[in-house]
Amino acid sequence: MIARSHISFGGNFLIIIGGQERWKFKGGTHSYTRKIEDQGKLLIFDKEEDFFAWSERLKIVNVGVEIGENEASLIGYNFPDNCNLIFGNERTGLPKEVIAKMINTLTIPQYGEVGSLNVAVAASIVFYEMKRADKVKSVIAGEKFKSVD
Repeated sequence: MIARSHISFGGNFLIIIGGQERWKFKGGTHSYTRKIEDQGKLLIFDKEEDFFAWSERLKIVNVGVEIGENEASLIGYNFPDNCNLIFGNERTGLPKEVIAKMINTLTIPQYGEVGSLNVAVAASIVFYEMKRADKVKSVIAGEKFKSVD
């Protein structure tokens, strides 16, 4: 679901940290979803330090998404031009040492009784807000949205 949303909202690289083998959809997955793997640019880093060195080398800043009291609100956030969005493990979130490497950490305001969102849902909301902030115009061409310059 994260990969599908990432590509749908025009993401650049989908990065996974800690994977040893190339990530693949299972054979029984719906054919449209299976095509997503070939549409995206997937990068896998074995270690966090390799990812952060890559980001620094390319001058990409890192923005975390986490639940907490000290995080900036996603509402009205001014995304940096060249940034990675970092989502943690669904169960444990982002480790404090990773949060320390972020230029900002965002939280999605929630108003109901549930204290957290599924990471795929949270990622989709953040991807949408980031694209909405770009004010990129798109039109429907056939069954797909296409960007208009």
